[in-house]
Amino acid sequence: MKRILFFICILFLLTFVIATKFTIGSIILGIYLVLSVISMKKSITLDEIIDISILYGKKSSLVIILFVFIGALSAMWMASGTIPGLVYYGLKFINPNIFLFFVFIISCIISTILGSAFASTGIIGVALMAIAKTSDINLSLVGGAIISGVYFGDRWSPISVSANLVSSLTGINIYTNLKNMIRSTIVPLLLSSGIYLVLSRIYTLDITENLLPNMILSNYNLDVRFIFLPLIAIILLSFFRVNVKISMGISIGIAGILALFLQNESIKNILDYIVFGFYKFNGGELEKIIKGGGILSMANATLVIVISCLLIGILEKMEILSFLKSKIRNIDTRSSLFANMFGIGIISGMIGCNQTVSVIMTEQVMEEIYDSRNLSREELTVDIENSAVILNGFIPWNSSSFVPCAILEVAFYKAIPLAFFLFLIPLCTFLEYKFFKKSKN
Repeated sequence: MKRILFFICILFLLTFVIATKFTIGSIILGIYLVLSVISMKKSITLDEIIDISILYGKKSSLVIILFVFIGALSAMWMASGTIPGLVYYGLKFINPNIFLFFVFIISCIISTILGSAFASTGIIGVALMAIAKTSDINLSLVGGAIISGVYFGDRWSPISVSANLVSSLTGINIYTNLKNMIRSTIVPLLLSSGIYLVLSRIYTLDITENLLPNMILSNYNLDVRFIFLPLIAIILLSFFRVNVKISMGISIGIAGILALFLQNESIKNILDYIVFGFYKFNGGELEKIIKGGGILSMANATLVIVISCLLIGILEKMEILSFLKSKIRNIDTRSSLFANMFGIGIISGMIGCNQTVSVIMTEQVMEEIYDSRNLSREELTVDIENSAVILNGFIPWNSSSFVPCAILEVAFYKAIPLAFFLFLIPLCTFLEYKFFKKSKN
């Protein structure tokens, strides 16, 4: 029976990725199946493969539940007027002389609220890029500033999938994780802000009439007494360290009430938005800016999480992870240890083509090494956040790189080198360990 259920699940995954033309999912699943066949030729039984797959597959459950909440949250914030309000007031107060600096900061704020680089790029990134296109400003530079900003929140947000994934893998409370990241975030954030502020004086935005604020205002009731309540709820509950899924559930409930009574949405529409996403402006100009979300929008991300966990299980069973561990030798300083984690993060990001595989694989390889050097799980967590979580953006075929670039319609080789925050996080961390934390424990 176990074998039958296993083959049914694999067949379902295979059918889905082929039917939806989900390239990344197809690649990861293909690698998993190939490695499974190879492992069986090396005296690993089918039952052992199934058992290790089930064991590692269970690790995805907490993140999958979080995906459901994130999908619903994004859609309901659009329906309630929260996201349109953020876009409206953000655009209204843009200073053209500090445009690039503003792009970076507002992207940081929105991504911290949404907890997703992809969602933030699609929501605020597209809006900011649309404004930039009205001028002759360097679009690759604008894209780099947006990508820097969205990965600030993707790394440091209580509802970030990557932050919650790392916390789940290492057993560290999400809020403890966020607090521990503050020290390694401050310098890169200030340096990035300074760079974009200087570049803003060189590459200024020519002010032209923008109709987007008026379009938002004509389609939403932007009563400031109410539209930001879902956001305020998330912030306050996060401050009191309420479980992130509970805080998102409350925020979704508040947003639903606002959608019903403030934006005059029907209950049927609200339920449709939660499940299928917010697509109210099909064919309209606002569709380019305000659309998406919904539980089903997280289907691909969910499959990536599941398949990635299965893949890591096979790698562990084949002792590939042990092989990588054995190659990490002669580590006598903290900086050398982080440099090795940096390398593992790059390798896993190149193999897995997405952030999830990189994070899981890096944690599995480095966990035992950190334990053997009496380094805490909190230190392990922060180092993963400062390496594997960020490094995927450097790899052209990794989804963490090509998806934001595709959304913004900028070339990888032009925009990523200008995403300074991505470079400064691992660089500043390495320099800190090199000159201030030289011991290995």
